[in-house]
Amino acid sequence: NSICTIKGGTHVQYVLDQIIEPVIEKLKKKEKGLNIKPQFVKNNIFLFLNCLIENPSFDSQTKETLTLRSNAFGSSIGEIKPKIFLNILELIGENIINIAQQKNLQQLKKTGGNKKTKIQHKKLDDANKAGTKDSKKCSLFLTEGDSAKTFAMCGIESIKEGRNIFGAFPLKGKLINVRDASHEKIMKNEELNNLKKIIGLQHGKKYETVETLRYGTVIIMTDQDYDGSHIKGLLINFFEHYFPSLLKIEGFLKEFITPIIKATKIKRSRAGNNNGG
Repeated sequence: NSICTIKGGTHVQYVLDQIIEPVIEKLKKKEKGLNIKPQFVKNNIFLFLNCLIENPSFDSQTKETLTLRSNAFGSSIGEIKPKIFLNILELIGENIINIAQQKNLQQLKKTGGNKKTKIQHKKLDDANKAGTKDSKKCSLFLTEGDSAKTFAMCGIESIKEGRNIFGAFPLKGKLINVRDASHEKIMKNEELNNLKKIIGLQHGKKYETVETLRYGTVIIMTDQDYDGSHIKGLLINFFEHYFPSLLKIEGFLKEFITPIIKATKIKRSRAGNNNGG
């Protein structure tokens, strides 16, 4: 209409909506679980729009912002060519991903732990020296359920200084796959948040030693079956995805190989037959 709406308006937002949503969908396919907000895309785009609007309405006499609803424009944008999306992804795709990753990291840092002496959780049997200057000497058993934790505690209590340097925490079951889960789901996952606080894990930190952790060693203790292997793999996946530097520290992550069968010595009698065999 030959009017320069320098502050944009409903026409600009309408076109941006047609562009932003497909761009976000394509980026999410590339980076699974990443929380990409429309604002991240919008802040990286300059949109110059030339259009004809029937009976336009504005927010003021200066006509800087169009306020007419899009269904009353009297014209349509038509179909946006796929090449436009490809050009956008090529030019600013990586930048949008980097921004989203930084924003997500800032939020994840709020769920992290630190090296403090007391952690309150009814299922945790904390090592007495966890969170102290001797934290690196402490080991945490992550068990497959409460009964396995009881087994671990029996062993811990039979060792001199066992309760001082060993702790145990039961997992409820299979962890979520942090590579595929959405950012919101990871943020709200109680099991992962508990682990981070108990161990003292901090997102975004590159670990060269275990000095800042509550435990110097994490011991995975799961059953020798399919579910146990799955839980073990998901735990390793969690550490490798968020804290890969810890896996390079010798002795940080270990496995306690649980027994497959239990043999008990019992009193036996030998069967005979009529021939004296």
